[in-house]
Amino acid sequence: MKKLEANLNHVLEGITTLCFLAILVIVIALVVLRYAFNSSITGANELITVLFVYSTAIGAAVALGKREHITISAAAERLPRGLRRVIDALGLLLVAALNGALVCYSIVWIRTTGDFLMPSTQLPRMAAQLSIPLGSGLAVLYCLLRLACAVIGEEQLGESWTPEGESKKGSGPP
Repeated sequence: MKKLEANLNHVLEGITTLCFLAILVIVIALVVLRYAFNSSITGANELITVLFVYSTAIGAAVALGKREHITISAAAERLPRGLRRVIDALGLLLVAALNGALVCYSIVWIRTTGDFLMPSTQLPRMAAQLSIPLGSGLAVLYCLLRLACAVIGEEQLGESWTPEGESKKGSGPP
């Protein structure tokens, strides 16, 4: 399971990096065209926005998978380890449920508004809107992977985590 998660992280980080690289290249091209040739690329600003939205959605899911999302653990770290494990598992289930609801509601929203065209590129808005169920679906997958790893013993819930994602030994009460 951990290897699957590591491979998924690697692929998604690569996609996010490519999105940011494409944004960088397009912005530089737009600046050069605008100031050197008094020209522009039609639809480039919309494309930059779509790439940014996808990189944000995918990046948020990767941050969740790497345990680099926002956590407030001051109260939880004072609890016994067994209770912290239960709270961590409930937290993962709640995050998965919230993201699952986002997937469901965003699909309904996309069915309603996704066929409208973007002004410059004339692409359907669905092209940008699909980032929401994609990012939320990946977040659900990461939560389920963490829970599965805890069930089969590859990961300990209720542990304090370093920024690198490795468990700290001996932190908090036993």
